[in-house]
Amino acid sequence: MLHVPVLLKEAIEILDPKPDEFFIDGTIGDAGHSIEILEKIGSGGKLLGIDWDKETIGRLRNEKFESFKNVILVNDSYANLPEIFREKNFKKADGLILDLGFSSTLLETSGRGFSFRNSSDGGEPLDMRYSEEIKLTAADVVNRFKEKDLAEIIFQYGEERFSRRIAKAIIEGRKRKPIKTTSDLVEIIGRAVPRNYEHHRIHPATRTFQALRIYVNQELKNLSKVLNNLDFILKTKGRLCVISFHSLEDRIVKQTFKELEKEKRIKILTKKPIRASEEEIKNNPRSRSAKLRAIEII
Repeated sequence: MLHVPVLLKEAIEILDPKPDEFFIDGTIGDAGHSIEILEKIGSGGKLLGIDWDKETIGRLRNEKFESFKNVILVNDSYANLPEIFREKNFKKADGLILDLGFSSTLLETSGRGFSFRNSSDGGEPLDMRYSEEIKLTAADVVNRFKEKDLAEIIFQYGEERFSRRIAKAIIEGRKRKPIKTTSDLVEIIGRAVPRNYEHHRIHPATRTFQALRIYVNQELKNLSKVLNNLDFILKTKGRLCVISFHSLEDRIVKQTFKELEKEKRIKILTKKPIRASEEEIKNNPRSRSAKLRAIEII
């Protein structure tokens, strides 16, 4: 599946990259936003692309950016940007983009159990780690955690109203056999929720899979960390665009921006989040839930 960058035009307009500037794509993925930024900053500019997935960085290095001397690719989490800056001796950047959406390539081809759709023929290993450096897998969580803790994770990070029923079913299921694959977990969730779950608008496993992925990779904690370290990353007048796809992320972005504005550290450029147009939603349905918020360092 082709990964189409969401809110591309809107993000580039706000970031306003100019020749010879230094920009960061903290979630480079398939490089949709980065390609557009590179066109604006030209050969005299510099782009730092970060991704936690080692295979993604390797693919970009060998396929898309092999001939680019002004692109630096780093296999790490964007949460570690201050440490990356110190290690690479970078000066502060003119702009940063964080597209928190999930790469279609990673979803479909990683083999790490990110998608419940890949649960046929036994499914994929229940891993869900972006990086091998993360010790805890999704299988560890569902097979080791207590029922109360599982319910809390599924409710907090998945906003799943049947979290207790699902947690109880997981405990009962793992007594019979370890839960090792996506198909194992999908089957358990299917038995736990009502037959008319969400009136069939979404797959019954959607929110539980989201919750496990967020918990395993500490996604919300990492987002908070980078947002509170912008002074180390962006220069005065430097701009940040964050594109989020669910309410948990957007809430953190919105609240942190408000706090930073009160402290007179930033200026909010988007009083209300920018949403995808009807045309973009028609061409790229995943953009329906996207929200773009942006700030400028003062």
